[in-house]
Amino acid sequence: MAKKNKVDGISLAIVILNISIVAVLITLVTLIYLYMTGKLEPADVANMDQPAEAASIVTTVITTDTVETEPAPEEETEASEETEAPEEEPAESEEETESTAPIPDDVYDEEFFANDYFIGDSIYTGLINYGYFPESQVFAQVGLNPDSALTKEYGGYTAVSKAEEMQPKRIFIMLGSNGLAYLGNTHMADQMKVLVAQLREVCPDSYIYVVSIPPVTKAHDAEGQETMVMVNGYNKLLKSMCEDEGVVYLDLCSKLEDASGYFSDAYAEADGLHFLGTAYKRMLAFFQRSIEL
Repeated sequence: MAKKNKVDGISLAIVILNISIVAVLITLVTLIYLYMTGKLEPADVANMDQPAEAASIVTTVITTDTVETEPAPEEETEASEETEAPEEEPAESEEETESTAPIPDDVYDEEFFANDYFIGDSIYTGLINYGYFPESQVFAQVGLNPDSALTKEYGGYTAVSKAEEMQPKRIFIMLGSNGLAYLGNTHMADQMKVLVAQLREVCPDSYIYVVSIPPVTKAHDAEGQETMVMVNGYNKLLKSMCEDEGVVYLDLCSKLEDASGYFSDAYAEADGLHFLGTAYKRMLAFFQRSIEL
């Protein structure tokens, strides 16, 4: 009888041990699942010594999930307030965009040109007619070209003698549109070289800029008198002359062209050759930026 009781006691101990092992395994599996799913931090696992603590933590996690899934009314209000708060960020972004936005192509500083001098044909007369500069800063006549600019007088001055008296900070020369049809590009480029040399002699401290002649519209080009082939050919010679003489060449032509390579309707007068008021702003802004770079 005593032997039988001993065997029963051992069997009972084995059963209890097996149950404990199974309980531990279940607990471990549960903890591993919770950890893998992100519902349990490693610190929580390290602090668990007994299955009862694990049950407590599991209960807490489930409770927390339930609260997050179904928030109380007060929490909904807070959540909505937090969602609305970031609406201020776009306003800040807009301010940053405005402050870093590129300067428009027609913005320039009038004071920048206060001591400058402009030599040109009827296109440059618009600088006076539109009120950009006084006559004292402009030597411009209808029909003027690099050849006639050497000798023709206006108000008792030639282009060179007026520059000598004025001693400007900068001289901007744009001549050649009037001679395209009959003077020849090479002759005009050679005469521009002579004009630059004379200006250098009488105004040794002035900066001289030779400006490309502007484009013509597609309709004007079709008339055949002044064409873009002529314009581009002459401007190419001007650029080469400037490189040889150490003079700055300003490519205004490309700044006034449209996508097809003709004078843009945004800047061209109806004749396809002269400037609208907007073109002068574009020109002066281009001059200033080119120099300030």
